[in-house]
Amino acid sequence: MTECLLNIDLGELPEEDERLYALARVANIACGGHAGDEASMRRALTLCARHGASAGAHPSYEDRGHFGRRALEVAPEVLRGQVAEQCARLARLAREAQVPVRFAKPHGALYHAANASPALARAVVAGLVEALGADLTLISPPEGALRDAANEAGLTHAREGFADRGTRPDGSLIPRGQPGAVLTDAARIRDNTVRLATGGTVDTLCVHGDTPGAVELAREVRSTLDALALRVEPLGEGALRLQLPQALERRLAREALRAVPHVLDAVITEEHACVYFDPAAPPEEPRLALAELLRAPASTAATPLVTLRVRYDGPDLDKVAERAGLTVDAVARLHAAREYTVRCVGFLPGFAYLGDVDPRIAVPRLPSPRVRVPALAVGIAGERTGIYPFTSPGGWNLIGTALDFTAFHPDRGAVLQLGDRVRFERVG
Repeated sequence: MTECLLNIDLGELPEEDERLYALARVANIACGGHAGDEASMRRALTLCARHGASAGAHPSYEDRGHFGRRALEVAPEVLRGQVAEQCARLARLAREAQVPVRFAKPHGALYHAANASPALARAVVAGLVEALGADLTLISPPEGALRDAANEAGLTHAREGFADRGTRPDGSLIPRGQPGAVLTDAARIRDNTVRLATGGTVDTLCVHGDTPGAVELAREVRSTLDALALRVEPLGEGALRLQLPQALERRLAREALRAVPHVLDAVITEEHACVYFDPAAPPEEPRLALAELLRAPASTAATPLVTLRVRYDGPDLDKVAERAGLTVDAVARLHAAREYTVRCVGFLPGFAYLGDVDPRIAVPRLPSPRVRVPALAVGIAGERTGIYPFTSPGGWNLIGTALDFTAFHPDRGAVLQLGDRVRFERVG
């Protein structure tokens, strides 16, 4: 596992918040030992399918009275049967729901007891394999008897850390009931997540579904992990490139990155952000500047709509129509019928890449670019359309001319900015 995944212990509480399943990459579903019943397991599996979370089994000691958080004296063979029985319940329901169970994680006291005892660890793993098969990833501490038993049985092992639990100086968890055992402060959760996810010692982080404020804490962890998972590439000594998620609002991403200490500038393309800085004082972790944007719900505030008047008289209009099997009039109507969004600004100062054009009139760039394209020519290249702000070379298919428009002001820069909405009004 290369990306640190958020796992959440679920299916344990009545009226459990559905948003936790949307945030979890793995949902550890209680299967009757410490909590859960057939109805809760069915609901959990349904929500996994709805939100794309992977389903995992979460067996425990048979101890509903203490929520599985009390160590019990159970013989290994008895424990194996208990684990197998709990997981078999979930497996049967999962087959009916057509949701594969590919993860497993012991709960509570069993998690810690089995990790300290090779005999108990082998019993737990044997019960898991009996009920769920060997195509399974066991979530457990980075080191210990559970890891060893998983390796012996040929299971994949995911090293776990706890985002919402405090630790002692030696790295062990502070026992529940003691001060600092459970973290509910978002800032501490964020720091804990960064420390664990970047330390190279864990593959997955847990948030407990019964922690107070679990939804907001899980959102904090998930957005931080998603930000840290963004691919980053160095561009020489004073720049780096980040791959941006499709849903991330580009204008806000640029503003967030430019606000990072020691960042000199951030340039946004359709898929990436290029961050420039002084090599003598590089920014600490620019990806984390995007975590807040990933955490926040998508903005519903509409940006202003810019309407541009266009005369459809471009030299490539006939060829675009012929390629599409349409009339020239139909190409003009399709081009003017859509509302576009500025995806990025570049190539020339003020050149806005607008998307997406109607697929029927999407055409590739010219095989050989023109030496001279007149200013305000309207072109199509693939799924994008745009207006040339100045006379320049260019390889887009020219279908029209924008009227009464200035794309770039020397004092104010580009008129069309990331995220702006644009429509074309056909004239003439």
